[in-house]
Amino acid sequence: MFVTMRSLAANAALSFLLFNAMLAQADETFSTKEQFKNPAKIPASIISHLTKEVGKSALASCSEHKPAELFEAELLSLNKSAKTYLVKPARTCLCSESTCPVWLYQMKSGAAKLIWNMPATSKVEVLDKKLNGYRKISEASSEATHGSESTWSWDRNSYTEIYKNEWHMDAEKKCRLGEETIQLMDGKMVNHTIKCTQD
Repeated sequence: MFVTMRSLAANAALSFLLFNAMLAQADETFSTKEQFKNPAKIPASIISHLTKEVGKSALASCSEHKPAELFEAELLSLNKSAKTYLVKPARTCLCSESTCPVWLYQMKSGAAKLIWNMPATSKVEVLDKKLNGYRKISEASSEATHGSESTWSWDRNSYTEIYKNEWHMDAEKKCRLGEETIQLMDGKMVNHTIKCTQD
């Protein structure tokens, strides 16, 4: 009886550990219009870089806030060792109606390095799939009449686009038309048109 109870407890503990490991490796999704669930303190070097990146005219539209108040960040685990910050505006004055810019910074020896950014997107997803030791990134934005989505992978120095789909609605046929770009295994980019199924 004691052995059975002990093995049941061991199985339960193992199941719990496996479940947590699966959660840790699951895709993570972030909306650019919602606050981060686990905000992290942004290093001063990132704030300094962002202030230059955004530009004076954009900062002027948010003049009632200090630069440090304009952004929020969340720490991401893209690989085993790199400390990476996903940064987005904390104020709507830096966004359009449905999209915001986002940046990915990697910290090394106290210095911030920009490794990826999108000037306008609605959603960022950190995927479980990896390339060159780093997790892939997907982003998407959509309006009623048009939208886009793209996937990015690590090229050992920064993130490079490996897939893109830009589409618009055909009002008459009520379906999406678009241009899709895919990177092949040899590095070549191939384009093709996505037509309505009725065509």
